[in-house]
Amino acid sequence: MWKVIYVDASFDPNANLAFEEMCKRAVDRSQGQLVDITIVRFRNEEILEYIANRSSQLKRLTIACCDDFSYRIWTKCLVKFPLLEELSLYATNISKEGIETAGRYCSKLKTLKVNQENYSFWDDCIATAIGENLHELRHLELIGNPMMNEGLKMILDGCHHLELLDLRRCLFIRLGGVLGKRCLRQIKCVKLPNDFLEGCPYEKDGFFDESDGHYDEYYDEYYDEYYDESEVGYDEESEGGSDEEFIYEKDGFYDKSDGYYDESEGGSDE
Repeated sequence: MWKVIYVDASFDPNANLAFEEMCKRAVDRSQGQLVDITIVRFRNEEILEYIANRSSQLKRLTIACCDDFSYRIWTKCLVKFPLLEELSLYATNISKEGIETAGRYCSKLKTLKVNQENYSFWDDCIATAIGENLHELRHLELIGNPMMNEGLKMILDGCHHLELLDLRRCLFIRLGGVLGKRCLRQIKCVKLPNDFLEGCPYEKDGFFDESDGHYDEYYDEYYDEYYDESEVGYDEESEGGSDEEFIYEKDGFYDKSDGYYDESEGGSDE
C-alpha cells in the first residue's frame, strides 16, 4: 500500500503517456490510502481526476509545471479532497472558482502555494478569492501573483491566522505606509517582493531563475520611488498618510539576513 507518490514526467517529455500510466498504477496500489502525491509536467488534466476519484484520504497535493490543466478541473476535483491540508501549485493555473471550491470543501486546508510566472497586468482575482474563502490558512505563498494593494488587503482582512506570507515577485503591490506596517505586525514571517527566490523547488523554462539579473534591475527602479535606506523606522505621524514611505527595514521590523520577519528580533512600536 503506497501512501506517498512522486512522479516527474520531465525526465522524458516524449513519454508523458507512460508516466501517466505509471502514476495511475501507483494510485491503484495505494488502495485509497494515499496521503501525499506530487506530479510534475503532466499534460493531461484527467490524471488529477483519476487521483481525486481514488484518494479521499489525501492530505498533501503538489502539482508543478502543468500549465495545460484547465480551470474547470479544480472545481471537479477539490470537492473530493475533504482532508486536504496542503495544496502547492507551481506554474500551474487555478481560477477563483477553484479557490472558492477549496474554501467550501477543503476545510482543513492550512497551506496554499500558488507560485506563478510574473504577469504583465495586475489582477486581484485570486487574492480576493483567498481572502473571502480560505480563513484558516497558516502558510500562503503567492510568488509572482499580479495582485495590487487591494488584493493584499483582502488577504489580511480574511486570513487572520496567517503565520507566513510569501509575496516574492508580486510586482504590483506597494508596501509603504499603513499597509506595509499592518502586514508586518499581523503576520510573523513575511517575504517581500524583491527578496531572493531561495527555496523554490521547480523551474520551467527559466521560471524562478534570477541568474540574468532581470528582477534585480526591475526592482531597483521600482522601489527607488519610495525606498530610502537612510530612513530609520516608521514615522507614526504619517500613519494615516501616503503609501510612499518605506517602513519595514530598520528597528527589527525586517531582517534581510534570512528574508523573514520575526517578532522576536525586533522591538515593539509601543
